[in-house]
Amino acid sequence: MRNNGKSLEKTIRLIQETLKDSENTKVFNNYKIENESGLKREIDILIVSSINDFDIKIAIECKDYNRRVPASDIEAFQSKCDRIKEINKKVFVSTNGYQAGAIDAAKYYGIELYTANKLKQENIKNWFPIKQMRLRIEPKFIAPTLYLDATQEKLETVLKDFNSVVYGEKINEPIKIETLLIEAIENNKIKIWNLALFKWIKLEETKKDESFPVQFQLDFNDFYIKSTKKEKIKLFRLISSVYVKFVKRDATILSGRIVKGSKNNDITKSITIDIGKNLSTDIIIDKNEELTFFTTNEKDEPQKLTTLFTYNPNTKKFNKK
Repeated sequence: MRNNGKSLEKTIRLIQETLKDSENTKVFNNYKIENESGLKREIDILIVSSINDFDIKIAIECKDYNRRVPASDIEAFQSKCDRIKEINKKVFVSTNGYQAGAIDAAKYYGIELYTANKLKQENIKNWFPIKQMRLRIEPKFIAPTLYLDATQEKLETVLKDFNSVVYGEKINEPIKIETLLIEAIENNKIKIWNLALFKWIKLEETKKDESFPVQFQLDFNDFYIKSTKKEKIKLFRLISSVYVKFVKRDATILSGRIVKGSKNNDITKSITIDIGKNLSTDIIIDKNEELTFFTTNEKDEPQKLTTLFTYNPNTKKFNKK
């Protein structure tokens, strides 16, 4: 039984993206290239690079069978590459190895054979435990500080009868400050998440599982409050804090593979985890145990994640990358 192989192709592409060591190197998947007859043939993974002004093209064929690859598949790949004179090197990747005839054919044609065996979830969790963090925003605020256009004397009078209601020039009904705060948090969850992460990193280990306040600021152009005399007092700014908590859970592992080269040497491992909302993250682990992260969006487009900052707990300073 076969599947469409897209998962394997994606993994091999990301591995090659991780391994490339030159800006001249480009990695493509499902790349259509013309043969000598002008017909376009699809290559699962095509690596294009240059050395000393010489162009190099490497074709990689991926087969995600739950049986060993037969010689006929090796011969078909060779036949396709024979008619594309630009290809300099050929690599074949299989999930479950190769039949004896396929190994002999690959040696004859100079095709390198790789395997990408699937890993069981329990094995992945044993050698590489992964935790995911979800930010929980609690319905608990610190009383906001208002910045108003008024003298201290007037403020004391106004705030004495203040009922936590604000008005807007472009809205018909007054709004409770609590409603403003809830709407602001709902519309700025990513910013709240980032602020919370920065603060959480600096917390002592014993407090990382507790809720903590995250301060934020709202600026206004056309909002005001009313005095007891119905006088409009302009509202410039509001500063408040909302309580949040990071909740940890075991990661949802979708798949994992270990990729071996033609000499049965470990090249890299890959893990794909579900992060929700039709998104996934791929972790590529090279032979030096260094990790590279990719995120995949709803269109199945992978993007390499880069380190934005590091935090030194000794100096209590963030360093941007």
